[in-house]
Amino acid sequence: MKISVTQWEGFRNLKPRRLQWAEGLHLLLGPNGSGKTNILEALHVLTGWGSLKGERTSDLRSWSDPGRGTFLSAGFEGEEALDVRVGIGARIVAKKGGSSIRSSQLRPLVPSLIFLPNDLSLVEGSPATRRRLVDRLCALLFPVYALRLHEYGKALRQRNAALRQGRNLAATARVMAPLAAWVWACRLTATDLLRNGLESAGMLLPRGVTVELKRGSKGLEDLHLDFWESLEACQGQERGMGACPVGPHRDDLLIRYGQKEVARCFSRGYRRRVAIALLISSGWAVERKMRRKPILLLDEVMAELDLEGRERLIEVLLSTGWQVFAATAEACTPEWPGKIWSVEGGRVDAA
Repeated sequence: MKISVTQWEGFRNLKPRRLQWAEGLHLLLGPNGSGKTNILEALHVLTGWGSLKGERTSDLRSWSDPGRGTFLSAGFEGEEALDVRVGIGARIVAKKGGSSIRSSQLRPLVPSLIFLPNDLSLVEGSPATRRRLVDRLCALLFPVYALRLHEYGKALRQRNAALRQGRNLAATARVMAPLAAWVWACRLTATDLLRNGLESAGMLLPRGVTVELKRGSKGLEDLHLDFWESLEACQGQERGMGACPVGPHRDDLLIRYGQKEVARCFSRGYRRRVAIALLISSGWAVERKMRRKPILLLDEVMAELDLEGRERLIEVLLSTGWQVFAATAEACTPEWPGKIWSVEGGRVDAA
């Protein structure tokens, strides 16, 4: 898919504007605070996601006139043509054509993936950060994934509350077991696709970088049995810590080079390459599984990359054939092989 036209009004600091976008690579160039990230966020919302920082919906409204209406619209082309309109008030309301559509229905139609400056934590951060990468990919690949994951989280909270109150745990286990097995199955499929996708971003990395899902369990082949036996084996630990130690909430994505963790053996620049390669691998997974080209949103993706790293990244991006929106505060070296847009004070113009 690709975005052909966008229009926004009353969104953060962006000036009302209708813009037409071509295929290929787009560079949003401007100083810090000019509105580059806000443009990426507007595109993020138009493709079925929310705030980049998990802020309240009301925080997406105009900074200078918060009482003003906030509206976004986009035309998409590619595997199919569709128009999306988004109104932002107490919540985000999206419409496809003239009919309301849920975010979970919109995301698979116009799949997008985003890279933010703090995504280096994919490599060196906590397991929760890496789970979010897998969960976002699963939310695109499996439309009901977000709902099932939410149901699992709700059952987990009920179990932890029952633990603290000394109540019977059998009912929560019966609810959690099938949900845990289903989430694990989705995550294993997504991880297999990520592993294969790393080959498409191979020129960014040395050979030998691998990913593997480490489940929060004993790791038995039968996922349903794995949950039950792991839970039984950890009964004493569970009561001692007052929280369930088994399940998808304990998963991690292991990123290794040979037998070593990438975070321990790669320089900061190469760790950033790995994080970018994982995003591109996610795009590869989307294209293979969904038969739709993803849209990439990249914020300060060139930062901390040397000239060779930048050259290789641009070569990989060009080879994908995807539509890419990249934001940077500094002139791009090497020369950007696509459209360049100047962003200043919330206004966007062709450079």
